[in-house]
Amino acid sequence: MLSLLRIAVRNVLRHRRRSLITFSAVFLALAIMVGIRGFMNGMQSGMRDSIVKGQTGQLQIHRRGYLKNVAKSSLEMDLPASDEFIQKVTTVPGVTHAAARIQFGGMLNARDSTTVALFTAIDPEQELQVCPLRLDQISSGKPLLHAPVQAGNLSPELAASLGAKLGDKTTLLTNDRDGVLNALEVEVVGTVGARGVPLPDKKVGLVTLSLAQELLRMQGRATEIVVSIRDGERLHEMQRRIQTAIGSDYEVATWLEIVPWLEDAFATQDFGFNLLVGIFLFVALLGVVNTMLMAVYERTREIGTMMSVGVRRRQILALFLLEAAILGLAGGVLGAAAGCACVAYLSHAGVTLKMGGAAMPLTLHPFIQPGYVVFVLLLATAGATLAALWPSLRASRLRPVEALSSL
Repeated sequence: MLSLLRIAVRNVLRHRRRSLITFSAVFLALAIMVGIRGFMNGMQSGMRDSIVKGQTGQLQIHRRGYLKNVAKSSLEMDLPASDEFIQKVTTVPGVTHAAARIQFGGMLNARDSTTVALFTAIDPEQELQVCPLRLDQISSGKPLLHAPVQAGNLSPELAASLGAKLGDKTTLLTNDRDGVLNALEVEVVGTVGARGVPLPDKKVGLVTLSLAQELLRMQGRATEIVVSIRDGERLHEMQRRIQTAIGSDYEVATWLEIVPWLEDAFATQDFGFNLLVGIFLFVALLGVVNTMLMAVYERTREIGTMMSVGVRRRQILALFLLEAAILGLAGGVLGAAAGCACVAYLSHAGVTLKMGGAAMPLTLHPFIQPGYVVFVLLLATAGATLAALWPSLRASRLRPVEALSSL
């Protein structure tokens, strides 16, 4: 076997032009596969972080049935936001922080214009513990953390519909949990929008939790508790632990249950990626088949000579397969290395990407998993070997007399 391997390496180096064609096809396919996969990893990770660390948090606690009836009676299905209840959550092993929120709808009035909008009331200090990227969503002005109690951040679409500018006074009107209309003045201190991921609703705003509790007459109450955990990989385990600690009157939802469309979108992206790289690899393997057929035709007399001196057919077959495997492995290693180098550079430099519908661009940091690199190397080597199987069988089935008499 070692002697066949030495002969295979010699043949690869001897037929440089043909070997270069096969090598280049595999090299380009692997470089593209690794580069695109790294870019997609960075994009998906950035989008996931933008939503989890900037909007939903890792886990959310609601009154049981809240998520199914959120559009009907969200304020009626409230829960305690007291220090005792928050402490009951944060004392669960693995939980790092918890913050109360109120989700509600209302009308905002400014400059003789009124529009309907959705609002999220947050405790600015606690919110940054569970959603550390919340500040990154402020596109202009300042966040609620550095603003007075009666302040708000509006989405660009909401501010534009009212003609409101930074520093303007607006009036927020809504029905409290008993159905009584109430209103409070809100100062516009900043504009807010999701980074890289479009918001499901365009006209949205952030206000302080204390303002919303006064407006809605919900002192010490909230509609949800957002929870951050130490190990994001143990998401479902922590969901069960918290559920046990708070009892059956409440329900704990993961961010995957809050925004199920995100993983579906990633699955669609991965399908498109797999289809694309499959095409690249198929074209590369067609090049392997073509060059190996050329090798058989050009080396017919050589094959006949080898058979006439006692080389067995299975050894001829193994020789051509080894040559293809060497070219596939060499092209794969250098192609994967080139792809990894490109991914490493882009990860260091960052890639700014503006997605349609998103308020602010997303800075991506591509990365690649070692397991994927090993997988594509094995795929390239095995693919090149299989692609050479038919030409190799053709070479091994030649008759020595006919092979020696060929021109």
